[in-house]
Amino acid sequence: MKKIEAIIFDMDGTLYSFDEGNESQFTSSRFGKEIRANCILFFKERFSLSLDDAESMYQDLNRRYNGEVSLAVEKEFGIDRREYFAFTWNLVAEEFIATNELLLPTLQELTILSGVLTAAPRVWAEKALAFLQIRQFFGDALFTGDPDIRKPDREAFLQLAQFWNLEPSQILSIGDQEQTDILPAKSLGMQTLRIATQAETKADFMASDIITAIALLKEKGII
Repeated sequence: MKKIEAIIFDMDGTLYSFDEGNESQFTSSRFGKEIRANCILFFKERFSLSLDDAESMYQDLNRRYNGEVSLAVEKEFGIDRREYFAFTWNLVAEEFIATNELLLPTLQELTILSGVLTAAPRVWAEKALAFLQIRQFFGDALFTGDPDIRKPDREAFLQLAQFWNLEPSQILSIGDQEQTDILPAKSLGMQTLRIATQAETKADFMASDIITAIALLKEKGII
């Protein structure tokens, strides 16, 4: 593997875990449940529905739009997705994120370009990165789930390559999800590293956490 010029970081499950620990999945985590409850409350208040009817509306849109409910509310009801995100994802980061005292010094040691590509909306990404005190490392290279082009769309990864004016082969993608962080990036010719333990993966590398991942990339001469 050759040396790279930039790293694309996923956010949750990669730069941090939720407070239940590394093995928590988003949908079953306390954070995920809070988001879901907020989504149902949004429909209840916006359309003056009962709680049961609001939940039915959420489930229907979630199913028909393959989880992209923000696109559904905009397309079907003309509601700006940013209004939806502000209501549903505007949570207090320190109530959910497990901190890692080694994260800040680890990122400080990096001498290559770094960016974040997350399916989460910007309102949450800004809060999470600010809480972890690492927002400054990414500058304008923060690409979130607000636009139509989102992970796992390969175009989302290409946007960062174009932003940096780099070829995909000069970039490495780090994430915890095979389908959204690894496979799209790998199909473009990017190197990949999956944050996981004992998982089957097509990633070039695997590490148990982000600190171990950066150490491994240094050891291999990738960065």
